[in-house]
Amino acid sequence: MRVEETLLPGVGTCYEFRTAAGRQVGVVARRDGTTELVVCAEDDPEYVSESLMLQPDERATLVGLLTMPPGPPDPLGRTHHPI
Repeated sequence: MRVEETLLPGVGTCYEFRTAAGRQVGVVARRDGTTELVVCAEDDPEYVSESLMLQPDERATLVGLLTMPPGPPDPLGRTHHPI
C-alpha cells in the first residue's frame, strides 16, 4: 500500500493512503502531540468530510485496538480486550 507523506508547515505531518474502496484516509501527526484522523469526501479527495482529533492517550488506545488479536467472546456476543 502506498502512503503519501506531506509536511504541513507549522502544523506537523500528514500521512495519507487510499483504501481498497477508494476512500482517501489521512493521519495528521501534529507538532503539539495531538493526532487528527481525516477521511476525504468520496467525490473530492481534497475535501475533508470527517475529522477526529485525538489526544496522545486516545491515539495510543486506538493503536492498541487496531493491532490486537481478537479476544474470547462472552455469552452476550461481546468481546473483551485489556488495553
